[in-house]
Amino acid sequence: MEISTVIAVGILIGIALFSLKSGMGCGFASLNRREIFYVASAYFILSIIMGYLIGVIPAELTNNILATGLTMHIVIALGLLYFGIETKKSWISKRRDISRKSFLWLAVPCPVCLTATFLACMTLSSLLDLGNVTIGLIVGTIFFAGISITSLSIASFAQCLHLKGPSSLGTVMILFGLFYLLSPIIIPAYIQAQSFPSFEVPVNLKESFLSFLLITLLVASGFFSDRMNLFPARRGG
Repeated sequence: MEISTVIAVGILIGIALFSLKSGMGCGFASLNRREIFYVASAYFILSIIMGYLIGVIPAELTNNILATGLTMHIVIALGLLYFGIETKKSWISKRRDISRKSFLWLAVPCPVCLTATFLACMTLSSLLDLGNVTIGLIVGTIFFAGISITSLSIASFAQCLHLKGPSSLGTVMILFGLFYLLSPIIIPAYIQAQSFPSFEVPVNLKESFLSFLLITLLVASGFFSDRMNLFPARRGG
């Protein structure tokens, strides 16, 4: 397999993973199927537009947007943390559902995300012998399928476990907020560390698996604690 094909497949997989963020926001929010498809369709249309704009948008504009990436990351992180806490607090203390508004911090693409999508389309255009609009269609289809499948699967799974609701959405927003807050710190530090001499360090797969399992259990315990908190309210009602 040619290296260009491997890079193209990697970019498409990255786009599919990127759609999971919006899918989780739609899946835990109080949205019906039609509204979920509206969000997925918005990404589909935006991807086609991004493909069409290849060669039209000057490189300077793209670089200027990317230069604000750190600031945008911090803004998104603070927004996710604040509205995630507000979503949980409003539901637990006041039984008020604001998830139909707060989920937008997860679902709606920010300027940096749009720029990343444009760069992905531009890179795929240089790797694949396809038209720009066709590239946009491929990226948009992956976005639409990824968001729709993730949203409906999470909504169905969470409904079965009685986890679907504003409180669970708030937990997801807080987790993503922490990730957005830490990534601008961890990634530059990792890149800077590459300039230092590397030393071979043995990796204990058993300990790595146990650490990953512990993190998974901590996240799961947060969701199940939300479920236990909802039961007394239901019995009281």
